Order: sequence, then C-alpha cells, then structure tokens
Amino acid sequence: MSEERGRPAGRGDSLKHFRLLPRRKLPVMPDRGERWGGLLRPATLVAAGIAAVIVAVVLIGVATVRPDTPTTLDGVTAEVTTQIDGLVALLPEDSAPATDEESAVVQACPDGSAEEQAAVTRVLGGVTGLDPAAWSDEVKQHYEADGWYVTTDNPAPADDGGGQAAAPGGATAAPGSVTLELIGKALVPMTVVAAPDGDGSTTLTITSESRCTHTP
Repeated sequence: MSEERGRPAGRGDSLKHFRLLPRRKLPVMPDRGERWGGLLRPATLVAAGIAAVIVAVVLIGVATVRPDTPTTLDGVTAEVTTQIDGLVALLPEDSAPATDEESAVVQACPDGSAEEQAAVTRVLGGVTGLDPAAWSDEVKQHYEADGWYVTTDNPAPADDGGGQAAAPGGATAAPGSVTLELIGKALVPMTVVAAPDGDGSTTLTITSESRCTHTP
C-alpha cells in the first residue's frame, strides 16, 4: 500500500475519476417529519398517476374504435346485404331456390335524427330439399359459435280454423314455419322466417335494418 501511495498518478487514474456530468443522487423517501423536496412530492406523484390513467383510457378508446364502421347509406346497405349473403350461404348445396329477390327501402333513423337507414328484405322461394326446423337448428348453432345471440320461435297453430299459425308481430305463417332472430357483434339484427310451402319446398324471408348513417 505504501508503494501505491508513493507512485505518481498516471493517465488511467485521472480518467477513472473523470465524469462528463456531475454525479446526482437518486431521490429517496424522506424520513418521517421531514419535508418533501424536489420532484418526489405527493402532488407530483398524484399528477403522474392521473396522467397515466388518461393515457390508458385514450389508448383503450383508440383500440376499440372500429375504423371500418360504415357511415354512408351505400355503406350501411352493403353491410346488411353482406350479412344476409352469409346467412344464405348456409343453405345446403342441393337446396337451390327457384326465385331469389332482394329489395331495399330507405327510411328515417328511429332516433329522430336527420340520418337514414336501409331496410333490406330478401325472399328465396321454392327452396327444395330443406327441412325448416333442422336447418334453423344448424343456423342457430353456427351463429352462436361465432358469438351471436340467436332466438328461435316455432309458432303454435292459431285456433281460427284457417290452417295457419300465429307469427311474431301479429302476422300469420304456415304451420311448421320457424322464425330466427339473430344479432351479432355489429349490432345489425336479422330476422329469418323459414315457411314450408304446400308443394314440399320452403320459402325463406330474411329481413334486416341497417345501422343509421352518420354525417360528420
């Protein structure tokens, strides 16, 4: 040790103690009774916590907004027709309809605003080789597996001697018909009525109302 003290300081020793910036002490919690100083204050910590919460809320909001949500009349109508096409695609390959007609009516948005929505109806007539009850069960299972909410209604025959059954909304449907109500993540509901015809075929009536348009 005496030899190291007597040795002249070299360049390596001088660089060992050289710093571009002065050494700073990390903030520490003050002892009880002492005042808070520097950035480590209760108000600073609370402000930092609030800022973190605001940033988290903004990030969650940006992540959950659907940029692909249609806002124009053409867009909301296309969303409905695409949804109906997906339902029709579940028909068996050997159950081709004799007729396939689709119509759309533009109506006012039910919230009373100046926006509009499309009411789309698609009727497939003369679908052969289709059991309405069995097919409705397959549709229900398919959409429920995809996270949709589905209800099934098999109307009971009305006691009017006319050979028809009571359907939702006060309408009438042929005995053996099945009504499906479907609503998915897009919150655009569909109603499907599968009604057997007298010749052994089935008529499918699919109705859906689009979301309202949005004018920025």
